[in-house]
Formats: sequence, structure tokens, C-alpha cells
Amino acid sequence: MRMGSPRSWKYGFVRTVHVSRASMAEEKRAAVNEIDKSRFVLRVKTHAVRVQPKLTETARLLLDPELLRVPKLRYLVKNKESSASFLLLLKYVNSIEGDPSLPLGNVVLAREKTKEQVLASLRNTVEEQKHSLKKRITELPESALNAVSALTVEDLDEYEIQVDYDYWSWSVVLKKSLPDEFLCPSSYEQVGHIIHLNLRDDQLPHRYLIGSVLMEKIKGTRTVVNKVEPTGGAFRLFQMERLAGEDDFLAQVKENGCVYEMDFSKLYWNSRLEGEHRRIVETMTEKDILADAFAGVGPFVIPAAKLKNVKSYGNDLNPSSVEYMKRNVVKNKVTNLVETSCSDARAFLLDLIDRSIPFTHVVMNFPSGAPEFLDLFRGAYRQQKELPLPMVC
Repeated sequence: MRMGSPRSWKYGFVRTVHVSRASMAEEKRAAVNEIDKSRFVLRVKTHAVRVQPKLTETARLLLDPELLRVPKLRYLVKNKESSASFLLLLKYVNSIEGDPSLPLGNVVLAREKTKEQVLASLRNTVEEQKHSLKKRITELPESALNAVSALTVEDLDEYEIQVDYDYWSWSVVLKKSLPDEFLCPSSYEQVGHIIHLNLRDDQLPHRYLIGSVLMEKIKGTRTVVNKVEPTGGAFRLFQMERLAGEDDFLAQVKENGCVYEMDFSKLYWNSRLEGEHRRIVETMTEKDILADAFAGVGPFVIPAAKLKNVKSYGNDLNPSSVEYMKRNVVKNKVTNLVETSCSDARAFLLDLIDRSIPFTHVVMNFPSGAPEFLDLFRGAYRQQKELPLPMVC
């Protein structure tokens, strides 16, 4: 997607690392089989408080610090033994069957605590809450306050929670499955259905395991790739290895109210630049005219046209980028505002000046190469003095 002067850049390309299909398939199968899903089954028996439906809000407020906080699980559940009451689950756990090091919310192992001791903790919390939440407490019915304050051992119950492999996030699964939790990737980039990793050398022996877990755990993922060599060349491409999933690089991305199609194997895209795309576009008004010298698939020119009604000119040296930029212009219904071209950045900008296009903003989103082109503005406006001097972003 990125351009540079043909004199100073070698063309980049994308390829899959050359590993025999048989050995790669065998390694990938082994990676999936390496995960013992039974290790992630956890059964927890926790204390709970029975409350009548009309008391649930008061009890929740007064017992808030004592409630069980587990992501994706509710602390207020139906009482299976009586339809006339609910159960408020507490953080005090009687027993854990499975790996106790799995991070299950704020559970406190309290095997030695009797019901009387749990009740004493609840009563102390109720009194503390009454004192610290005076304003809110006065809004609650006095009968409800009295009922919660008068909890007895008979109001305590037990509830069993069970979670399995499907419950845990990709990071938890990898930290428990890899020989060292520090081998777990800390982040990834998502491009449509594609997960893009940049693994360290010490993570590479486990790359297929990492890829298979991410594909299974991250919704909508169909392909996982790893960057093998640094980004480079005139088109800013990189070598990649497919770690898991389909050999399908045709992705669709939604960003800043626009939709983009692209072949990720043929051009450069960085999802982390969404905020920068938005920031630049938000500075423009419909009186402006935008010239993007390194336009890629159009993440500046298309939202500028669609959201700000800005006349835009998008250019890129990579024919694949321009092909998809044209498609995206049509897809986002801005054909009347966006013109595209495929040429060197220098030639593109000088041509606009020669054509007396009064562009007010120039985007050159290619940090390592853009400075090479700044000299083109020196003397470029001598014959076009009526044109405004643009802001270079």
C-alpha cells in the first residue's frame, strides 16, 4: 500500500513460509491435540443468600462488597428449589474442583468458614453499607432494610457453578497451555476475519498452538497468520506464515463509518491507525480538498468524502491498493467526490498542482519515506501563485 520512489525502494512481496504441506499439517494437528480441554473444567460450590423477589434490589445494594463477581456469570440466579425466591451468590467458596489457579473472578476460598461466620461477615457489611450509602439507603423501603438486616443462617444456601474450556479467554488458555506463561502473546491485529500476529523468536516453536487457540476463541476468525520478516519495499508488504484456518486473505473491514474490502496478502493495512484516520478527517470541512499521496485502500479519502463531503484525490503506487480503493469508493457511494490514481507520490502531487487543483491538505502517511517527497513543494507554486499552500499531515 505504501509507496516510495522507484529509485530508492525494492519491491516487497508476501509469501507463505516454505514448509512441506505434510509436515505443516502434522504440526497443526499436533498443536490442536496438545490442548487438554479437561484441564479447564472448574466446579465451584459457593455460599448464597436466599432473597424474596421484592428484596433483591435492597439486598444487592447492602451486600454488594460480598457478591461474587465473575465475568460472563450472573450473581443473581433463580432458586431451583423454590420459585418464590432468588439466590444472591457470594464470593465465599466452599470447594473448588479443578485447577484453583484458574482466574475465576473474586472468589475467596473459605472451606473453614462456617455458615455462622459467613453470616457475621454479611451483617458487618450491611452495617457498613448503611453508613457509607446514607443518601441511597433513605430511598429504600424500611421493611426491606429490616428484612436484609435480619438475615439468619436459614437464609444461607449453596450453589454450584461449573465452567469449561469454552468459558475461558484465549489468553487464559494459552497461559495454561504453554510451558511458560510469558510465551503468551500480549496482543494481535484483526483485519476482518484475519488475525495478524508478530510473534517473538521464543514463541515460534508454539506458533501453531497459538494460532489454533486464537482461531477457536476469537469470534469471526477464519485465518491466523504470523509476520515472518519486517515490512518493506515500495508496497510496504511482508512475508507471512499461515498458522491456522483458511487460505483466504480477502477481508472486509469496518472503520469510522466506512467499509473496506482488501486482499491482505497484496497490500499494507494497519488497523491500529483507525484513530489517526479519524483524527485527520475530523479536522476538515467541506471547503477543504484532500490529496492523499499514499492512499492505500482509502482510509483517509473515503471517510473525508463520506463524512465531511470533502473532495478527495487518492493515489498509491501499488496497483492492488488502487484496485481495492476504487471498489471501496463505489461501495461507500462517494464516486462523485473521490478520484483515484496509481503513480509515484511525487508525480501525483505535481500533476495536481499543474492541473491547478487547489488542495488544502496533503496526507503522506508513510513515516519512513514521506520526508523524501517534501522537496517537491519547493518552487512548485511559482507558476500557480493563486493556489493555496496546503497543510501536510
